[in-house]
Amino acid sequence: MSLLIIIKPSIKKQSEKSLMWLKNTCKKRSFSYYIFTTTGNFENDCAQISLLLSKFTKVVVLGGDGTLNLAVNALIGSNCSLALLPCGTGNDFSRGFGCKEDDWRKALFNTPTAIDIGKINSRYFINIAGVGFDAHVVKAIEAKASFSSFDYSWMSLKELFYYQAQQLHGTFNNDARQYQNLITVFANHKFFGGGLEIAPNADLTDGKLECYQMRSGGLFYNVISFIKLFFKRHQHIKNLTYSRLSTAFINTEGLLIEADGELIGKTPAVVSVHGHALLFHMPIKKRLQ
Repeated sequence: MSLLIIIKPSIKKQSEKSLMWLKNTCKKRSFSYYIFTTTGNFENDCAQISLLLSKFTKVVVLGGDGTLNLAVNALIGSNCSLALLPCGTGNDFSRGFGCKEDDWRKALFNTPTAIDIGKINSRYFINIAGVGFDAHVVKAIEAKASFSSFDYSWMSLKELFYYQAQQLHGTFNNDARQYQNLITVFANHKFFGGGLEIAPNADLTDGKLECYQMRSGGLFYNVISFIKLFFKRHQHIKNLTYSRLSTAFINTEGLLIEADGELIGKTPAVVSVHGHALLFHMPIKKRLQ
């Protein structure tokens, strides 16, 4: 077996530990491997990875949601399977499985599962894409030289006092809607924003995206909505509309878009889901005896 290992440069002990374990495992099992170190230039890195894929049967990502998103966009349409060893900052995608480090290591040798992948304009996403306040927070976070998972929550609360909600015009499952947008999220999996479980019922294999449209109601209402989201009580917010969909169109221009925690552009946007589009090595959570 040959592995392509994609890793983001990091001084984190978890990243070094995971890479050392993977190298030793490859040596013990007589696997060949090649390490691709990301540069931060998405287009160039994606193109380089795509060129390498024909030489490998499996890709292993050592990193967080951003590195995983890069790998997904490079792998779409290939015959390679994808595995993950989480060692990023937010790790929102991996958080949705509730698994430990050992479970992720064992997953590398599980039979891969065909999972759904979302797409917003030209960018694929494996976890969550959003338009509005979440993208605004991502932009603020990216301006920092370094950040922790706590910074997501703190920055979100802080930016609520400055965020100016805008009207959003769109079509969701052929239903035209217009509203003052706080957050519009398209979820393939459960968590975003450094640990906020916005889509507890999201399923990676059901061929649908969970859509949460949270309308702005002024500063006080927005703060209360954020607090309810933090404590997993957002399902009871009056200004929230929930649906499951396969397509959506956002016609409003100039709204920031984020995908898997990366700022990727502005609206207008076309959103779709591609069923069973990628082979992923799912971890299996240990059951209590």
